[in-house]
Amino acid sequence: MTALRIPRYIKILLLFTIANLLILGIRNYIVGDTFFDFLKSNLLSGVMPFAIAVFIQIFDKKFNGFFFIALSLLWLLFYPNAPYMISDLIHPHEEAKDAVMSELIVHDTLIVFSIAMLSVFYGFVSLKIIFNLFNSRYGSKKAHAFIIFSLLLSCLGFYMGRELVSEIKMGNGYLYSSEMFMEPVYIIKTVWKAIWPIQDHLPAYYMMILFGFVQYQLLVMMKDVSDIEEAKIVTKD
Repeated sequence: MTALRIPRYIKILLLFTIANLLILGIRNYIVGDTFFDFLKSNLLSGVMPFAIAVFIQIFDKKFNGFFFIALSLLWLLFYPNAPYMISDLIHPHEEAKDAVMSELIVHDTLIVFSIAMLSVFYGFVSLKIIFNLFNSRYGSKKAHAFIIFSLLLSCLGFYMGRELVSEIKMGNGYLYSSEMFMEPVYIIKTVWKAIWPIQDHLPAYYMMILFGFVQYQLLVMMKDVSDIEEAKIVTKD
């Protein structure tokens, strides 16, 4: 019987997830409130694309082309949740206890940043897994095309999650990926009204472009950092 082997990168992600949740719990205990507990549900949403990507990777050989594409689209639906957490950095100043605990906002900002970066890494790891799967099935060009398409669509997903209010009473009142299964027509109409015509909704496009730049910058820097061991710093060659 083949022993189950968990890759090192998954162990690291799980370890840091536990550490971040523990830090948030200690923070809540000391401060005496649960203002930032929404980070738990947001992080869970950020982990979803990673879980879906790992599931596809494990059972890849058993899926035909149709199921592989269907599951990849499901991954795409949830992927924006991971980098979306970057925008949670707008929340620390909303903590009412900042007025009596002046140093609290620094601690809270660090906690939000740490959990947001963890969510981003979950997303980027899932992105790498999906790229490798597409590359092995359809080749490098189609794999790159799907990832670029995913990144572009994630910008729209980010805007939807941050700016568009849902009529469905759940969570914090904004749109969630899962709502696409409950009210797809409503979601499509809402998004269309929010982005078209372009000239009437330029701020939305500015936000999406900036979010796309942030993602691209992080991806490039992560890739370049991973190449450092093989690179020569400065040479005359």
